[in-house]
Amino acid sequence: MTTTANWQEADMCGIAGCTIARLTGEEVQSQAERLIKSLHHRGPDGNGFWQDENNLLFTHNRLAILDLSEHGHQPMLAASGRYVLTFNGEIYNFSKLKSDLEREGTKFRGHSDTEVILALVDAHGIEQTLDMIDGMFAFALYDQKRSELTIARDRMGEKPLFYGWISGRFVFASELKALKSLNYPLTINRDCIGDFLTYGYIPTPHSIYQNIYKLPPGTSLTLARKDNYGVPESFSPYPGPKYSPRPFWDLKSVKQASSYIEKPELAVELLQQNLEDTISRQLVADVPVGCFLSGGIDSSLVTALAQKQSARPIKTFTIGFEVEQFNEAPFAREIANHLGTDHHETYVKTKDVLELISNLPTVYDEPFADPSQLPSILVAGIARQEVTVCLSGDGGDELFAGYNRYTTASRSINAFNSWPNLIKMNLGRFLLSLNSNLIDRALLNLRKLPGMSQTKQANLGIKLKKLGFLMKATSDHEVYLFLLKFNGLHPDSTITTTTLDQRVSNLFDSPDDFITTALLVDQLNYLVDDNLTKVDRSAMSVSLETRLPLLDRQIVELSWRIPTVTKTQYNQTKWPLREILYKHVPKSMIERPKMGFSVPLSEWLRSELKSWSLDLLHSPSIKSLVNVEHYRALWDEHQSGANDNALVLWPVLVLSQWLSESY
Repeated sequence: MTTTANWQEADMCGIAGCTIARLTGEEVQSQAERLIKSLHHRGPDGNGFWQDENNLLFTHNRLAILDLSEHGHQPMLAASGRYVLTFNGEIYNFSKLKSDLEREGTKFRGHSDTEVILALVDAHGIEQTLDMIDGMFAFALYDQKRSELTIARDRMGEKPLFYGWISGRFVFASELKALKSLNYPLTINRDCIGDFLTYGYIPTPHSIYQNIYKLPPGTSLTLARKDNYGVPESFSPYPGPKYSPRPFWDLKSVKQASSYIEKPELAVELLQQNLEDTISRQLVADVPVGCFLSGGIDSSLVTALAQKQSARPIKTFTIGFEVEQFNEAPFAREIANHLGTDHHETYVKTKDVLELISNLPTVYDEPFADPSQLPSILVAGIARQEVTVCLSGDGGDELFAGYNRYTTASRSINAFNSWPNLIKMNLGRFLLSLNSNLIDRALLNLRKLPGMSQTKQANLGIKLKKLGFLMKATSDHEVYLFLLKFNGLHPDSTITTTTLDQRVSNLFDSPDDFITTALLVDQLNYLVDDNLTKVDRSAMSVSLETRLPLLDRQIVELSWRIPTVTKTQYNQTKWPLREILYKHVPKSMIERPKMGFSVPLSEWLRSELKSWSLDLLHSPSIKSLVNVEHYRALWDEHQSGANDNALVLWPVLVLSQWLSESY
């Protein structure tokens, strides 16, 4: 027996569910309401639940993007009645798949991609369906005939999906707050604290809680009722042939099977064709669509191609900052004017950003310490006032070698290989001993002199110290990990080897050059757990859907056919993307130092956040997890101006705040 319900009074999507054996009807109703309420921000346009008596509960919060009618409501039953689906995401090729199904005789009630997925599963089964659909998604599917539950996540990990076992019950959700709402006991996973303090995020497949995992991108997990949906024998959260999550798409295999496009001009031509096709599909929606525009290469390219295909000015969004070093708004404005977009520019004051800090534990659920999380939430909020969907340029750096760390590290490795070890070690020690804060202040004063205002170098002090470490490094994977570490220059000796260390070491054990390997490692780890986590949570916190054209399946697979030498041609990062962009935007508007999307954290920790940070370092809840004296010493050093320790302090402050708010 099954039952369904919809509450239309509760004013994108969020999915959740759990096993409900031995629960009373009132208890099931209560759990459904808790799950739906906890994910309201992910879907304010409607919600519903489905239950199979004494078996499973599915819930869904809806942000209506396609098919705004009642035919798009979820959880949704297949026309055959066999399958039930709760789905989060967008399937960009659903129109073609729907046409193919209609030619085969399938009848549709509406025009949502959710209904298409169910029809595909009815016709071809779950494994073939996963291979056929392209898009961003996380879903749970119940096969009522076989009493099997399958959860799945998209190829690149754009949409989140947590799952696990609490008090003997299987649970899953888009965000951890849904699982917390069930009031089952959750225990902190202490083994991942070292990863978080080192890299600023908790790597997949782990979460901040024991027995709760992140489903890896490109995998599915199937559990059977006959096994009470319990922990499978010899269970491991890592994907692989003999492990529980089964890969339906594997990035390493894509890389290995790719044949290079040897002609750079052909690579650019194919990339442009695929990008135009991808963006055309991602502009499809029954609600307003806009673009984030920072003025950088990736967002400018996505905006330019979107505007080219739009009959009216695309709405674009950027935020400006009071501190010039972090302000890209004038560059974005200039590009918007050139492209003719309907541009929205908002300058935020320091107090606007600082007010967000108290909400970070709520937005991110588990500790997350990328400082650009703050402006990301702000710009998403500004965009949500005008549109429901926003295209973003995320992924360009990881696919096309956009980070300076790629080229800097590669050049350093090649240059220093022939140097005598003694010279490298001594010069490295000297650079590491420099006061980066004093160097940056001197550079700032230098820019004020006549004729020096265009000095391009930014954050020179920290770059010189990083160069010092590169000279002392003994392996490529050591170099790579250092460039990602928040505490690279100030390691905590009490932190043991982290989860990422061995994983990265294994991936670097290959014949590929440094940049090629770094791209793969980034796409498998940093992109998923840092950038995509930031994009999803910041946008979903204000009920905004983001779409990432550069991470479309056909773009990702094509990127691995473009050799690294082409991606970094003429000593430029992202050369293919630049070549396409220059057809739409003058080179003079683009060629400038990479700023990133961040905030003046160093200064805030010495001013507006000084008392807040000191209080958190004295919080009793943090003492059992970290070496507090180590971080207090770094805090004192930061306050004195002897060094800029903002990045190494930020993760421990975020962790302390999360502990204070969550326990």
